[in-house]
Amino acid sequence: MGQVRLQVTATIELEDLDELPDEQSQALEEDVHNIVETAGDNMVSYAQGIVPVRTGNLMASIFSDPDEDNLAVTLGATADYASFVEYGTVKMRPQPFLEPAAAIGQEDMNARIEEAIVQRMDGQLSSNEEGEDVTTEIEGVTVADTGIE
Repeated sequence: MGQVRLQVTATIELEDLDELPDEQSQALEEDVHNIVETAGDNMVSYAQGIVPVRTGNLMASIFSDPDEDNLAVTLGATADYASFVEYGTVKMRPQPFLEPAAAIGQEDMNARIEEAIVQRMDGQLSSNEEGEDVTTEIEGVTVADTGIE
């Protein structure tokens, strides 16, 4: 009833990953899966660090559930009163602990995924026939790799 779940998703559009050799794209996939899992753990730690603690029950109920196929992490708290603390009630001000953790976690997760992609693609891509740049778009950030001349 008062449990809270937030979904944090990495948004990646990779147009030219098929240019990567198979072992590189497999390694990249593993990197990304590890990043998603680590991001979940980090969000839990952050949320546990800022959640108000009276008995420790709410803090202990904070969890993350990585969904590597969809590059998402569900962050939540199973304590019955978690939503009252997160969003407040008529008699109690909100003390958000999941939303700030999710916001920081998403930023961190996207930055790490972007970094992993850039590292894997660096020097691996050759420019296509017309010599156009290969671009990777990640949540509004465009990383250009001009390829090897």
